[in-house]
Amino acid sequence: MQAIVARLVLLKRSACASPRMAAVFGTMLTSVLTRGFSIAASLLSVPVVIHYAGQERYGLWMTAIAVSTFFSIADGGVSNGLIALAAKAHGAGDRARIRTLISSALAVTIAFVFAIAAASLVIASRVDWTWAFNLRDPELGREAGAVVAAICVCTAATFPPTVFREARLGLLQGARVNLWDLAGQMVGFAGLLVATWAGLGLVAIAAIWSGAPALMRTVGAAAFLAGSGRDLRPSPRCVEAAASLSLLASGGAFVLYSLMQLLAMQSATVLIARFLGTGAVADFSVVQRLFQQPQTLIAIGLAAQWPAYAEAYGRGDVCWIERHLRQSLAWYTAFATLSYGLLGAFCTPILRAWVGSAITVPEFLVPAMMLYGIVTAVASVFVFFYLSLGKHRALLAGQLGAVAIGLPLSVLLIPRIGSAGAVLAGAAGSFAAIVVPRLLLLRRLLPSTVLPRPEQKFPIPATVEANYEID
Repeated sequence: MQAIVARLVLLKRSACASPRMAAVFGTMLTSVLTRGFSIAASLLSVPVVIHYAGQERYGLWMTAIAVSTFFSIADGGVSNGLIALAAKAHGAGDRARIRTLISSALAVTIAFVFAIAAASLVIASRVDWTWAFNLRDPELGREAGAVVAAICVCTAATFPPTVFREARLGLLQGARVNLWDLAGQMVGFAGLLVATWAGLGLVAIAAIWSGAPALMRTVGAAAFLAGSGRDLRPSPRCVEAAASLSLLASGGAFVLYSLMQLLAMQSATVLIARFLGTGAVADFSVVQRLFQQPQTLIAIGLAAQWPAYAEAYGRGDVCWIERHLRQSLAWYTAFATLSYGLLGAFCTPILRAWVGSAITVPEFLVPAMMLYGIVTAVASVFVFFYLSLGKHRALLAGQLGAVAIGLPLSVLLIPRIGSAGAVLAGAAGSFAAIVVPRLLLLRRLLPSTVLPRPEQKFPIPATVEANYEID
């Protein structure tokens, strides 16, 4: 009987692999579409708002958006923590567990929303925005406070529907949620055009631009709960303290990891300014912006795989996990090598066509960027794989190690070889603290939790075996 069950399980896993990959590719394609429209809308909105509001008030709007980005992780990372947990429960066929996770995540998120909304209103009314934004007109300072409050409140309103968005990512419905995000961006851009044409004011523009994504995510969540997610509707009875703590722990670890990444990225700019001056920062930043583009595409692809790994793990599809991880390492390494090689070869003409002669490319910076891009691509494959398995502590340890190696090495190299020293230091930190340890620990991690050795039999989860009734 055990042999029959094992055979049926393997057949089921093979049948599930194709829909899983279809979901991954659908998520990737719609992510590229959504990201492309977001970039285009951001670029097109610049002349529209500048022409309407003027340079100073446009700067006010952009500064307010920059301030509000700190609120984007103010839900404690609960939504991000939901993706892997929901995907594992989906792989195991445990819809009741998914409902518990959604209910618990929503309860925690709503508490954060009220706190953020209250804090935004207090801060907006108490801060001297004329001084904070270095504005010349006190009337602009009062408008700045209203703009900041509007953006922060709209950002907070995005959190509850984002719970359902991330849960749907775990259910391998990434293509659908990306289309709702695209709709939100389109509504926001159209609303911005209407608001500037009608002269509704900067506060209205900020509220429409920030509120449209929240509105469309809410509509998408309502459609989901009225359709295929009817059995997943949140209920106070389904809220569990243990599930809430698990979400906060995994989400909090993800937030800390993101902050460590931000520290590693921003410290390079600060150190270059300290040792070489702000002029060197301008040259470095433009070249860095160019070399960031392949990594954006890599991140889109890996983010689409995140819930797929977790779903396969919950289903016990260990063969697919092993095969796909190896393929990801090979394909993304090859893509990074090719794309960064081409950027390195054609960097000078690209920069000349883009910014003219406004910058000078520092010596050694281009080859350093090429090396850093390849190392980061390999590290990112492991990062998203470990995120999908919930191995947050290992990721935090790796990122802390990368910062501990990269920062002092930057201090040593920047005065000697220029801004390329910061890039090489970052590559060395990622390679030594993330890539090498993950490669060495992979075989020890996978046999015990995911991948059996060739001579071992496949473990059959009870939730999977229970789906088959053998007479």
